[in-house]
Amino acid sequence: MKRRIILSFLLVFSMSFLFASINATAEAEPSAVNFRWQAADGAVYYDLYEKNDFIIRLSSDVLSYRKNNLQSDTEYSFSIAARDEDNNTLDAAFIDVRTGSWDGLYEWINKTSKDNRGKMKNLMIRVETAVDSVFGQYHKLYMIMDDGSEVQIFPLYDFGDTSSGEWVNYKDTGRAGTSYRLNADRLNTSIFSPGKWRLDSVEIGYDSGSATVQSSAFGIVADTISSYRFFIEDGTMKLEYSTIGTGVADAILFRNPNPGEGDSFILTKIAE
Repeated sequence: MKRRIILSFLLVFSMSFLFASINATAEAEPSAVNFRWQAADGAVYYDLYEKNDFIIRLSSDVLSYRKNNLQSDTEYSFSIAARDEDNNTLDAAFIDVRTGSWDGLYEWINKTSKDNRGKMKNLMIRVETAVDSVFGQYHKLYMIMDDGSEVQIFPLYDFGDTSSGEWVNYKDTGRAGTSYRLNADRLNTSIFSPGKWRLDSVEIGYDSGSATVQSSAFGIVADTISSYRFFIEDGTMKLEYSTIGTGVADAILFRNPNPGEGDSFILTKIAE
């Protein structure tokens, strides 16, 4: 992007609506909800439910719970029931909450002069939530190029694409071929390129994903695994993006050169 305004976005937690005598609160993140409540007189257990589905039973000294693996930007209904030793319900809280969203623009800035011949001065990725009829909710990741254009780096293929898994010439100009080539070129520190590549597998989580690609160069086949995960640090949404390989593929990959940040690229959300 030629011009951009850098903003700092802090996560705004969604507060629940409560309809019972248990004093409880819920803070919603994009993929989780954190519950807290005050003790109910005589309670021996607390049972948590999502609608009518039982989640967990907690002892009376536990007054908080984190529910993970939730879809982002989605309405949920929970309840907390205080039970006595005979399993009678003493009090309850009914909580409606909407999870947040990971969608937006994320950026990593290179703080060193090691930039892979000018190709990795920064890294910008736009995240967009999508829904597939089979796989459900997932996230599309678009890499922002220097000219402001976007290439979809995850997933490389639309789900159900019958060409997924086939060998592709490195110079292929299709959507998947172009996305793979531009992404691979930015991270390739050598002067050589593979002759062909194929998508081997894809894994999807509520706040993460990964793809394994096999590439072939000079008769040598190696695996490269690209993965991402979202997390929240000090109220700010972050995106960790990493690529590792096997054999020679790992040796030529560009690593995060910023001191103290590890090999992965940690991108900070800068815009919706």
